[in-house]
Amino acid sequence: MKRAHSQTKLAAAAEGAPRSQWRLRRRDTDAPSEAAIPAGEGVGAARERLTEIDELRERLARAEEALREADHRDERCLTVLSQELGAPLVPLRNGLVVLSRANPTSDESRRARAVMDRQVSHLAHIVDDLLDVTRLRRGRARLRLEPVHLSSLVHHAVEDHRTTFVGAGIRLEGKVDGSPIWVDGDPTRLVQIMDNLLANARKFTRPGGEVVVTLARERAEGAANEGPMAVVRVRDTGVGLAPCDVDRVFEPFAQAPQSIARPRGGLGLGLTMVKGLVELHGGSIRIASEGLGRGAEATIALPLRSTQIEGQTVASGALGSPASRGRRVLIIEHNVDAADTLRDVLRLGRHDVRVAYDGPAGLALARQFGPEIVICDVSLPEMDGYDVARAFRTDPSLRATYLVALSSQAPLEDRGASAASGFNQHLTKPPSLEALDLVLQEAPAALDIN
Repeated sequence: MKRAHSQTKLAAAAEGAPRSQWRLRRRDTDAPSEAAIPAGEGVGAARERLTEIDELRERLARAEEALREADHRDERCLTVLSQELGAPLVPLRNGLVVLSRANPTSDESRRARAVMDRQVSHLAHIVDDLLDVTRLRRGRARLRLEPVHLSSLVHHAVEDHRTTFVGAGIRLEGKVDGSPIWVDGDPTRLVQIMDNLLANARKFTRPGGEVVVTLARERAEGAANEGPMAVVRVRDTGVGLAPCDVDRVFEPFAQAPQSIARPRGGLGLGLTMVKGLVELHGGSIRIASEGLGRGAEATIALPLRSTQIEGQTVASGALGSPASRGRRVLIIEHNVDAADTLRDVLRLGRHDVRVAYDGPAGLALARQFGPEIVICDVSLPEMDGYDVARAFRTDPSLRATYLVALSSQAPLEDRGASAASGFNQHLTKPPSLEALDLVLQEAPAALDIN
């Protein structure tokens, strides 16, 4: 703080002050600093005391500014979230009007169904991102580690996105090291990382631009691991980033300048989630850009698997394909619309499906129907899902049923509680069709639980 000459003019305010103290005041501010010190300490001590008070005032001013910035950031986050959640509602409502008035086989109905499918997928993606970021920040996200053929995974990720890139007029190229590269990872989460990076690159690259994905063994810059790493780079020729934005891209709800980012939408959670998932795998991520209009590059480094598996490829699973045979499925869900629509979806997959809207009704129906698989909401009224699971496990006629729990948040405690009460599987609401299909394929016809 600038020290004015008047700052050194110290006045002893004798009015009301004990003779053993000086009450010293600096008169060069609107709210003058003031201190009472023993008279024997002199003017030097008074100056030191006033300096301490000035420093305290400065710290308080900085704290107030930080609180104002936090309030502004929270307001910005809520604004972005409300816009992103509200945007799909208009086409969804319009689609419902079209479906209620148009011939079901008409082009109008077909277009409305396609639009509604895209918008529902967008809403589900937003909710999934919010839940994932929350779990990562609270340390509740968990990985299901297994050997992953990263070369194959990256190659398939590029091919899966090629159609959308071609439709956007953007060239997509993949350059994957010819030798197999294996890591210990969660394949679902690694696919999620690649999907986010590719979607981000496409979003901020204009038609006529290019995105190049590379994978190789190399020493990553700044990595804690001194040996070679599996390094994935996603380089685009898009809008790029200003230097001030490079440091904040991993913050939740971080947005590029409005003129660039808002027309493309997005919550700004993708890179936050990617960073958390990469670090959960023991890796690191770095974003670099030479400036606005000069593109950007995301670099991910993951530890190589200690033992590389030569000459093997990842078996292509049947994820998302119809189950090989129909199953007897019981849905216990108090939300009538959610239960009925899930029943209709599963019936289209040739499964025999029944629905109950509370726990006691579900138990009674199970004794008549004899389901192989029960999909049960844990937040049922009166008799919750955990009580339902315990009732299944204590009933000799039902104890072999494969039980799948559904919960809205699925934090670690919920998974522990569901396992302790007898559930075999735990899915987050709304469950993806791929996750449900995998459960229906993998669930055994009967379990021997003693």
